[in-house]
Amino acid sequence: MDSPRRIVFLLDMDAFFASVETRERPELAGKPVMVVGSASPRSVVCAANYEIRKFGVHSAMSYIQAIRLCPHAEVIPAQPALYRQASRNVFSICETLTDMVEISSIDECYMDMTHTAARFGGAEEAGKLVKKLIYDREGLTCTIGIAPNKLLAKLAAGLQKPDGLSQITTEDLPKLFETLPLISLYGIGAKTEAKLRSMGITTAASLGRASRYRLQKAFGVLGDRLADMGRGIAESPVVPYYARPIEKSISHETTLEEDTSDMQQLGRMLHYLAEQVAYRLRKKGLTTATVGVVGRYSNLQRTTRSHTLAERTDDGLVLYQAALPLLEDILSTGSSVRLVGISAAGLTDEILQPGLFNDDKRKTLIETIDTINEKLGKTALKPASLLKAHKRDHITFKG
Repeated sequence: MDSPRRIVFLLDMDAFFASVETRERPELAGKPVMVVGSASPRSVVCAANYEIRKFGVHSAMSYIQAIRLCPHAEVIPAQPALYRQASRNVFSICETLTDMVEISSIDECYMDMTHTAARFGGAEEAGKLVKKLIYDREGLTCTIGIAPNKLLAKLAAGLQKPDGLSQITTEDLPKLFETLPLISLYGIGAKTEAKLRSMGITTAASLGRASRYRLQKAFGVLGDRLADMGRGIAESPVVPYYARPIEKSISHETTLEEDTSDMQQLGRMLHYLAEQVAYRLRKKGLTTATVGVVGRYSNLQRTTRSHTLAERTDDGLVLYQAALPLLEDILSTGSSVRLVGISAAGLTDEILQPGLFNDDKRKTLIETIDTINEKLGKTALKPASLLKAHKRDHITFKG
């Protein structure tokens, strides 16, 4: 018996943070609204509603530039706890239609509706139902793309925004891909697009017609994926949170431009790496019990130190403070190092129990930073002490 054709939804909340703020303050309806990290000159826009986008304002733009483009904008400081609760509510609604829900960000998720869409009258009717439930219960609109896989579902969601519902079938691909810009395919960035253009590949259809061998030769292992993308093929499954294996460890390392034993320089880099590890822990809903530091001396000898924490954590500052003495111990030999790294091990997804002396203000600050960095990039906001970290340091991700 043939397997049923896959039905995958990509649900994307419309101007999520700004829409939540407008829901809470109806007087904002119809006005240009931007949500920022804070109303300070150094802040950035982390959400822009559709009214303010008409003035050229968009996410990741500096607050100063945005307010120049739209001086009469309503400027709202971010409230991450509010957005997280709305996000949880939305995803809970999605789980009433299927248990196969993969959360990809605070305002976006994939839904595998292959075995459940028929219960609701088919894919399109199921999509309409999701939109109605979210609007009725949360007062928010969303856009849904429907397709046979995640790649095409993401593409479909971008065809009709906001408050849209679009479906792409396998039969639609030849006509759609013939004029579709490469950049429209999720996973192809500006650099990849430029290289493909230099090879005479300018549309999704021309990518699909390109020789797989030629793409492999030009892009390595990425070439196979590009060849599949050009044919609308993406086999990656929708993986709900409960089916994801827990990682054993998460680590970040950096190779320095020059060997050094400068504790101030290495300490700043260690802090940067600790914040990146902590961000990944929070992103995956994990906490750590063990912090490790690795160093590679000038003679290429690698050495490690580790420390077991009194309490589990996902806070970068706590990781850094625990790792600093370990780094000092590594440098106690008097030798310079060419590489430094930090790791978190003994990971679990159990709920972090609040301690007696927990700092609620710091928790709110971390949530705010994470919320903004989820939209603008993992280092859009960082501690001021890290501004001196060398921009050209090479970062290697492991974990």
